[in-house]
Amino acid sequence: MTHYNMNQHILFLCTGNYYRSRFAEILFNHISRIDNLPYRADSRGLRISPRNKGPLSIHTIEYMKSLNIDIVPFLRDPSPVDVSDFTSYSGIIAMDRKEHEPMMKELFPDYYSKIEYWDFEDDYITAPEIVLPRLEKKIRLLVEQFKLK
Repeated sequence: MTHYNMNQHILFLCTGNYYRSRFAEILFNHISRIDNLPYRADSRGLRISPRNKGPLSIHTIEYMKSLNIDIVPFLRDPSPVDVSDFTSYSGIIAMDRKEHEPMMKELFPDYYSKIEYWDFEDDYITAPEIVLPRLEKKIRLLVEQFKLK
């Protein structure tokens, strides 16, 4: 597990910056705001897809509604990761090692070993009903880890 500093500004990565990384960003920022914490998250994608419909996955939208989280402040188009992002954040977390480590090796070989990898598969592999509750728990634990610093 990565040890973060007190000036937390982390980046979540996934493939399209449409589903998992956006979910992580929104939930992390929501909890930080509610708990009045000085932490912030952003998210980016390694390969933005033109197939995405709208700014955010319907799975993320529906899950956030179930948590009573207003997504309106977080609506934006998916953003691609840039090489400068790898030196701009105190921590970077990719959503799925199997999927994202090979992409990182290909696209950003100088940085693939310097980020943390989690194991949350995309919706065409594992149903969102399984992934999102697990990801929610992981994000909540991450915020708790920050609070202990």
